[in-house]
Amino acid sequence: MKITFSIQREVNVSKDVCLWNTWDHEHLYYVHKQFGEAKIIYEDSNVAFIQTKVKVPFLPVWLRCLHTMTSMKDGNVLVVDTLPFGVISKLEMIYIELGPKKTRLINNYEINLPGVFYFFHSTIKKIISKWNEINWSEDLPLKLRRQLSLDSGFIDFYGKSDRLNMKKIKLPIPRTKDSILN
Repeated sequence: MKITFSIQREVNVSKDVCLWNTWDHEHLYYVHKQFGEAKIIYEDSNVAFIQTKVKVPFLPVWLRCLHTMTSMKDGNVLVVDTLPFGVISKLEMIYIELGPKKTRLINNYEINLPGVFYFFHSTIKKIISKWNEINWSEDLPLKLRRQLSLDSGFIDFYGKSDRLNMKKIKLPIPRTKDSILN
């Protein structure tokens, strides 16, 4: 059985800030309460495989997942999660620049469920929508602060710069050598 739906939002930050937030794996530990663990299995300039432990909204249940992110040729992101009981979640994250500091984010979900979950399909959609809402509310202050720091001329690991524009996002996002994710 397949569940498909979309969630759209707009934010007053650049597309690059949105992409940075998507690919900044370290913030999972410090920003998102529903992540109990995250460990990078493999990462390069186009893909990341992350073993995660996540809390299900509304329930006192934690799940272990394989979280796979791929940078697509059009600059968008494809996320595939393998979940317990044969559940596969596919999320296409589309970033549309509406202006230099305004971006529309479209999340297209496709959840493939074994037939045994048929009676729970509306509950599963509500859980995923709640998960998305939680992530959005936790990430929004981070995105806004990053945009403000870039507008003020700060560049990662270099302090203030004369350049006011961030260079295009380059993957993977740099982490300290003793990062909790390594």
